[in-house]
Amino acid sequence: MPVHVAVNMKMSDKVCWTSETLRTLDDHLNEYSYIEGYQPTVSDTVVCKSLHTVTEDLSCYKHLSRWLSHMKSYKDEQLHGELKTVNDVLATLAPHAKKVSYHMRMTPEEKYRLISRRLDEVLGEDRIMAILKERSLKVYWGTATTGKPHVAYFVPMTKIADFLKAECEVTVFLADLHAYLDNMKAPWELIKFRTQYYEAVIKAMLSAIGVSIEKLSFVQGTSYELGTKFTDDVYRLAAMVTEHDAKKAGAEVVKQIEAPFQSGLLYPGLQALDEEYLGVDAQFGGVDQRKIFTYAEKYLPKLGYQKKSHLMNPMVPGLSGGKMSSSEVDSKIDLLDSPQAVEDKLSGASCDPSSPDNGVMAFVNYVVFPILEGQGKSFELGNGQKFTSFEQLKVDFVDGKVQGDDIKKVVVKFLNTLLDHIRKKFETPDLQKLVKMAYPHSCTDIPPASAVNTVNKEELTINGLILNDRVTLMSKNLAFPPPPALNAALEHPLHVLWTVPIVRRPDFGILGFIAKIRDFLAAGCRVTVLASDILSHLDSCQVSWEVASHRANLFLELIKVGMTTNNISIENVKFIKGSDFQKNEEYVLDLYRMTALVTCKDSSDSVSTVLKDPNLLSSLLYPDMMALDEKHLQANIHFCGASHAPLFDFIRKSLPLVSGIPCIHLAGAELPSLLNRAALTPEEEYIDLIEQESQMKKKIKSAFCEEGNINFNPILSLVKVVIMPLLDDEKFKITRSEENGGDVEFESFEALEKTFGDKNVHPGDLKSSVLEYLKRFINPIRKAAESPNIKKLQNQAYPPPPKKMKGSQKPSGGGGGDEFVPSKFNMRVGKIIDVSRHPDAESLYIEKIDIGEEEPRTIVSGLVKYVPIEEMQERMVVVLANLKPATMRGIKSAGMVLCASVSDPAAVEPLQPAPGSKPGDRVSAEGYEDEPDPVLNTKKSDALTKMLEGFRTNSSLIATWNGNTLSTSSGPVTVTTLKDSQIK
Repeated sequence: MPVHVAVNMKMSDKVCWTSETLRTLDDHLNEYSYIEGYQPTVSDTVVCKSLHTVTEDLSCYKHLSRWLSHMKSYKDEQLHGELKTVNDVLATLAPHAKKVSYHMRMTPEEKYRLISRRLDEVLGEDRIMAILKERSLKVYWGTATTGKPHVAYFVPMTKIADFLKAECEVTVFLADLHAYLDNMKAPWELIKFRTQYYEAVIKAMLSAIGVSIEKLSFVQGTSYELGTKFTDDVYRLAAMVTEHDAKKAGAEVVKQIEAPFQSGLLYPGLQALDEEYLGVDAQFGGVDQRKIFTYAEKYLPKLGYQKKSHLMNPMVPGLSGGKMSSSEVDSKIDLLDSPQAVEDKLSGASCDPSSPDNGVMAFVNYVVFPILEGQGKSFELGNGQKFTSFEQLKVDFVDGKVQGDDIKKVVVKFLNTLLDHIRKKFETPDLQKLVKMAYPHSCTDIPPASAVNTVNKEELTINGLILNDRVTLMSKNLAFPPPPALNAALEHPLHVLWTVPIVRRPDFGILGFIAKIRDFLAAGCRVTVLASDILSHLDSCQVSWEVASHRANLFLELIKVGMTTNNISIENVKFIKGSDFQKNEEYVLDLYRMTALVTCKDSSDSVSTVLKDPNLLSSLLYPDMMALDEKHLQANIHFCGASHAPLFDFIRKSLPLVSGIPCIHLAGAELPSLLNRAALTPEEEYIDLIEQESQMKKKIKSAFCEEGNINFNPILSLVKVVIMPLLDDEKFKITRSEENGGDVEFESFEALEKTFGDKNVHPGDLKSSVLEYLKRFINPIRKAAESPNIKKLQNQAYPPPPKKMKGSQKPSGGGGGDEFVPSKFNMRVGKIIDVSRHPDAESLYIEKIDIGEEEPRTIVSGLVKYVPIEEMQERMVVVLANLKPATMRGIKSAGMVLCASVSDPAAVEPLQPAPGSKPGDRVSAEGYEDEPDPVLNTKKSDALTKMLEGFRTNSSLIATWNGNTLSTSSGPVTVTTLKDSQIK
C-alpha cells in the first residue's frame, strides 16, 4: 500500500547525523539515484525529513545535494515502500559503504575482471592492463540516433554500470552524423530532435537502474565531426582505404541495400576517428561492430594515432528471433510502451526450453540478472522460488522445473517497474513534445529544412560585349562544343570556376587554359582559379597531404605570373585553394548529405577513367566535391580539362539533390604526351612551365612528330592547344630557309594542319619554330620564378623525397655507409627496473633497463635535472641499443635513452612507447623496417649527431624521422608536452 510522504517521524526515528554517516549516504547516492536504487520510496522521504535537523552545510556532499534536489519534486507524491526508521535505512547502507571502500582498493586485475565480465570478446587486453596499472581507463559507448531506443539498450547500460564501478571514465557518444550516413535512417531535419531524445532517454535508463549520470559525459558527434581537423583526417583516411575494405567494415552495421549509398562506406571511418577525437583508450560496442573495430586498429596507426582497445557485448536476440531492432516493431519493446503493451509483447514471445537461448532468456541473462545483482536482489518467481545466478535458472528451465510463462511473468513485472521510472520522466510537456518532434507520425509533421543559399542567376545583370561577341569568345578553343544553354546564360555576366588539378608539376599546357581565361574575362565574366589541393590528394595520394597546400600555392603564383607576362589582367580574378573552403562546416555538412543521397555506382562510374585508382574510397568523394565546389563558390560556368568531362553528367544529376544549381560545363583541350612510347619518367612527357632552354630543346628534339601525321602529333598539339590561343590575332610563323620554301605564316590551325598533312612543312622546321615560341612564352615565367618567394614555394611544393635503401641497395659494410636511414638504428622498448644516482656525477642516473634480453642493460643518462628519480622507476622508454658501449665517469653504458629536448627554456622528456608495448619491441620509422646495423659506426665525433638530425617530435607530440612516424606494433611513440622538438 502506498504511504503518504507527509507521515510524521516518531521520536525513535531520530538519528544523530555525523560527518561519517553523511559520507556513507553520499557514497551510496554516488552509486544509486535513490535510497533503494532506481526509484524513490518511503525510505527516501524518511531520510529526507530527518536531514532537516542537520546543521552542517550539505552542499559539500555532491551526490547527497543532487538527491535532495530531486526529492523536492516528490513533495506531494504518494510513494510505495515499507515504512522504516532512519537507523534501519542507514543500516542497509553499511554493506554498500564497505563495497565502495572495496572498489577504491581494487587491483588492476580486479578492475579488468569487472570491465570484461559478460563480454563476448576483448581486443587489446594487454593495452588495457597496461593503462589500468597507471590510471583509470577511458571508455566510450556510441549510439546512432536513429529509431527509438528499446529495452535491449539496457544491455549496454548494465556494462556502463560495470565500467563506472571499475572507476573508468565513460563517455556516451550520441552519433547524430552517423545516423544520417546510415542510409538516412534519421532524416536530417529530425536529427537534432532525435539526439535530444536519445540523451534524455539514456539518462532516464541509467537513473532507472541506479547509475548516477554525474560520472558520465555526453558528447554529440556534430560538436566536432564537422570541424577542420576531423575533416582533414576524413580526407586523409579516405585516400588510403579501398572501397572494398570500407564496405566490408560496415557490412554488419550499415544497412545493406542493392544500390548502396556512399555514406555507408564513410560510416566505419568516422567511427574509427571518433576513438581518437574523444580521447579514449577503448571503445565499447556490440560484437556486430567487430569489423569496424579491426578496421580502426588497422588504419588509425597509419594516420599517426595510437591503436585503441575494443570491448564487445553479445547481441541480444529480438523477441521474434534475430537481432532486436528499432526498425522491427515486433522484435522489440519500446522504452515508452505501456504496461499492457509490454505484457502483450512478452506474452507472445517464444520461451521454449528446446531453444534455451531465445530472446526472453537472453534478456534475463544480460539485463535482468545484472541489474538485480547491482541491487543485491535475486530472481524470484511467483511461487517464491529464488535464483541467484542465471546459470542455475537456465538449468532448471531446460530440465522443465521452471516454465517459460513463469519466467515471462517475472520479466514483465521487472520491466514495467524499470519502465515506470522512464515513463514518469517523460510525462513532462517538454519531453512529450520532444518525442513528437523526434518521431513524427507523418511526413507533414517533419520540420521544414533550413533554407539553402543558391545562386539566383536571374539577379545577374548584363555587362560587357554584345551577345554574339560574347558567345564567340566563350566558345572558341574548347575541347568540345559548348552546350546550347550557354547562349541564354550569356545574357547575364557570369562567374567562371576554373578547377586546376595539381597532381604533376605545372606544365606548358596551363598557358592554354590561361588563354581561355583571357576570353572569359573579355566576355565580362568574373573568374575564380581553384587549385584543388585536397582533390589532388584524394586522387590516390599522388600529392602527399603534407605538401598539397604548398603545391597549390605554387600553382596559383605561377598562374598569376603566366597571366601577367601575357598581359592578362588579374583584377577580376580570385585565386583560392580547395583547403580554403572544403573544410568549412557548411561545405562538409553538404558533403555528408550528398554521400547519403548518391550511390556508390553513380560516383564510381563517373571517375572510372578520370582518377588513377577508382577503387579507393576517396575516389567516391571526388565527384561529390567537384559538384559542391560549384555550389559553394556560386559559379555559373565550370571550366576544367577535357579529362574531367565524364564528371559533368554526374554533377548535373547529383548537385540538385543538395539544392545546388549545376553550372554550364566547358572543357579545355589538354596536351598529349610528347612521346609515342612509354616514358622512363613522367617529366619526359611534357614541357615544364619553367623549363630550362636546354631541356626544352632536348624534349622538342625527341618529341614524336612524324611527317604528314596529323592524327597523333604532339608538336602540332602544342600549337593548337597553347601557342595559337596565346597568339590570339597574331599569325603563327614557321621560319625556314629559302631552299626549303622560306618563311610561312598561318592565320588558323586548320590551315597549318592541312599544310603539314600534305607534307609541305617538314617536322624539323615545325619543331624549330615551336621551340622559339616556347622560349618566348616560358622564359619570362622562369625569370619571374627566380624570385625568393617562388623559389621558397618550389622547395615546399616539391621537397626531396627521403631515400629508402633496402636489401642489396644498402651501402656495403653495414654501418660504414655514408647514407643514413633510420632502419640502421636498433631502437627497442625498455622498462627501467632500477635507477640510482651516479656516485661520481651529480647530473647522471645509472639505470638498469629491461629491453627483452636475458639480462637488463646498464645505461647512464644525464636526466637528473629534468626527470625526478621516482618518475624514472618502472618507466617505459625507448633505447638506442646498437651504440658501441662507452664508459661514462667509470660506469660502462650500453645504450642511450632517447629523449625530446628543447634549449629555451631547457627541458628534456624521455620518449614514451605506445601503451601495450613490451620490453624488447622494435621501434621503427614508417617505411623503414629493414634489419638494423649490428653496431652503429660512430667513429667520427659528430657521426651520431648527424644521424639524429632527422628525428623530431611533431605538433601532435608524435616522434618522427623526416615526417615518418616512429612506432611499435602497438602504436606511435609520443612525448607528453614537447612539440616540434629535437630528439637526441
